[in-house]
Amino acid sequence: MNDHDHHSHESHDLAKPKWTDWLPLMVVIGFIITNTVTVASLTEFTLYNILTYSMGFFFLYFAMFKMINLPGFADGYHEYDIIAMRYKGWGYAYPFIELALGVLYLATINNTWLHIFTIILTAVNCTGILIKLAKKEKFYCACLGTVLKVPLTKVSLVEYAAMGVMAVAMIFM
Repeated sequence: MNDHDHHSHESHDLAKPKWTDWLPLMVVIGFIITNTVTVASLTEFTLYNILTYSMGFFFLYFAMFKMINLPGFADGYHEYDIIAMRYKGWGYAYPFIELALGVLYLATINNTWLHIFTIILTAVNCTGILIKLAKKEKFYCACLGTVLKVPLTKVSLVEYAAMGVMAVAMIFM
């Protein structure tokens, strides 16, 4: 499978994900947690700051992996994102949007519009993932770009849903 081929209905490696398929994602989440706890410890260790830094590092790390092979990401994202299916350029713009979100959250910009934008963006992501999961199609999630191959499953859905839930919580804090 080359870097641009994110889906395969006959691929054996996507037939039944193994725990090792999740190792790259677990490592990235470990880095996000480590960075979040470190920075929150150096500032005010509050729930709001933990959510802010978690979201910032999430968007920053995920954007970085997407940017390593931007055309490969855009091709993979085009397979399940409801906007990228219609507008290929969205797949090229999306990592930069995540980068901007990461920077804004890490700069601790407390802005309701930032949270609302994040909620909308994560809802769009969740919608595309739900559609593919409902069709039981086997795809790689483009969430970590093409460098780290992670199957598109409920875990992908939980990642983005968690970001949306955190953004909702931050509106009310």
